[in-house]
Amino acid sequence: MDERSYRRLAATDNLNRRPGDRSLGSRPDRVALWAVAMALVAMIAAAASAHAQGSGSGGVGSGGGGDVSASGCLNSEFGSRTLALGDCGDDVTTLNWILNGTGYGRGVGLDADFDGATESSVQQFQQTSGLASDGVVDKRTRQSLVRTMPKRKATWYGPGFFGHKTACGKSLRRKTLGVAHKRLPCGTKVVVRYKGNYVRTKVIDRGPYAFRAKWDLTQKTARTLGFEVTDKVRVAKIKKAA
Repeated sequence: MDERSYRRLAATDNLNRRPGDRSLGSRPDRVALWAVAMALVAMIAAAASAHAQGSGSGGVGSGGGGDVSASGCLNSEFGSRTLALGDCGDDVTTLNWILNGTGYGRGVGLDADFDGATESSVQQFQQTSGLASDGVVDKRTRQSLVRTMPKRKATWYGPGFFGHKTACGKSLRRKTLGVAHKRLPCGTKVVVRYKGNYVRTKVIDRGPYAFRAKWDLTQKTARTLGFEVTDKVRVAKIKKAA
């Protein structure tokens, strides 16, 4: 390129620039701002990573879907992840209720912690069931445990009864979770399973009185389970007060 062409090109370039426009490298203030922004992004990413690693401390059981509660436990549906010592969450609570209801939960609390008592109860169940006694609730252990929950016919009720008192003295509402049973004491805790969904609730009424069913679910309980017609459910009733 000759000198005349070079000057013409340089002049054209200067016309296309906004007044005061400079490259990023020629503006120390922009370089500093960019560095600060990148540092903030790195700090946020590191904090998020640390939080993810801290929720669900059990090595095998960590992960799975669900939101994290204020206590740092996962609000996961039972069956959505493998559970092991150190985990906590809504699914662990369901596990502890099932262990108690099926007779393997001696010393197990009804809370959200997978502690030593839960691990020992799982190992006891695994030994009895011919499974690897590692105390880890994987898919095989979970399915075997669920099969110990008695399977009985159930119905559901609600419309026409809302606003009325149940046999246990509770006012029945559209949002009332509960089940009815003919003989179990009012307040008996139960965990109900239907097609992979679980509800932990209590006996709040008497019944059912049709279809030779053993359990009657409130409308809210039925909808939470995805239960729409008379069908069989699995239920484990808690064997101790807690």
